[in-house]
Amino acid sequence: MTAKKRTGLRIAVGGKYLDETGILHPEDYAPGSIAYLSFPAHRHWARVAKERVTIAAQAPTVVQLFASGTLPPIGTRTVALEIDGRALGEWSLESVEIDERSSIGDVILLHFRRASVPT
Repeated sequence: MTAKKRTGLRIAVGGKYLDETGILHPEDYAPGSIAYLSFPAHRHWARVAKERVTIAAQAPTVVQLFASGTLPPIGTRTVALEIDGRALGEWSLESVEIDERSSIGDVILLHFRRASVPT
């Protein structure tokens, strides 16, 4: 069975929505101000298969998720995934790569596998 890539969905990793993940912007707009950059939902996509999930996200969003500890290192703890309001349960990050189809390398692919259920 081939999983269809779906865009424009709200995607949450570890309870944090990708389109709400703010990255501190270094430019001063006004003295004493703080600015954050975030990317709308249509800039991310997901492909869900039975035992695998691939999430494509903007590179700064992925870096922020790692920096905040929301996204765990590969093969460590599991993380909850939600796609378009549907909770998918716990998943383990399997690999991270650059999307080759991205012309400027600004999209990162996160590959997850379903977490093992202890017997």
